[in-house]
Amino acid sequence: MSMPSFPPNGADLTQEEALTMIIASIAMEELALSHILNAEGEKLQYILGTLPGAKPCAEPQDVLAVNKSVTALLEAVTQNQMLLKSKLERVLEVCPSPVQPCLPPCGPGSCPPPCGCKPNPCERSGLQLAGQREGMLWNRGCRLPWRQQVQRGKNIRWDEQEPTQIRLNPGKVYMVQYTLNVCAMHASEEAGVIFLRQTPCSAFTETLPLYVPMKQFTGSPQTLRYTAVLYPRMEGGTAELSLALDAKNALCVEQAVMNVVEL
Repeated sequence: MSMPSFPPNGADLTQEEALTMIIASIAMEELALSHILNAEGEKLQYILGTLPGAKPCAEPQDVLAVNKSVTALLEAVTQNQMLLKSKLERVLEVCPSPVQPCLPPCGPGSCPPPCGCKPNPCERSGLQLAGQREGMLWNRGCRLPWRQQVQRGKNIRWDEQEPTQIRLNPGKVYMVQYTLNVCAMHASEEAGVIFLRQTPCSAFTETLPLYVPMKQFTGSPQTLRYTAVLYPRMEGGTAELSLALDAKNALCVEQAVMNVVEL
């Protein structure tokens, strides 16, 4: 893989160009990490003899030694991922907001072009939330509290008076995506479950829960990612969405981000 190149007049970059270069560098690092992870996977396949044309060529102690090496590398990659995520979040904070184009009218009451600074009725709602604080203890049966990062439109709302609740228009389709960096407070053979709680429970189609192997999540923080699409099952009123935990032991939430977008 070739090294990224920078323009000869790098010192004369505008802010937008510099931010673009930083985001490109993050993407290059992610690509490099994917190659490293793929190589580690092939190393395990080779020593276990599961690669096409390969045969087992190691004793049990050799397999354990390779597994220990792979585990150490995965821990280093996880730490690097946290740094890249933090770096990307800092860049996105200073990135200028995209300019919304003036779309043609989409129905009665729409403002005719040119619309000037009037809000576009076709604009879809979006909400980005972050965990209320780092190192927060998440107990069984509790809903995760949030703080607002970005809000657009009127079909998705969040109120700091009820930080665990996201209010939705139940007649719309939404995509929900969250990323959690968590670790288990105590080792347990039982898996924990993270699920999207709906109020009322029939507002949207049911979503699959996310299972957390609590025994594997003790010690260093691990990253969980989840995406689901909510399809409406009722009309009128307001639906509420929250992220809840069902586990024997608590989780320590180092970082959390949730995005809800109207489709």
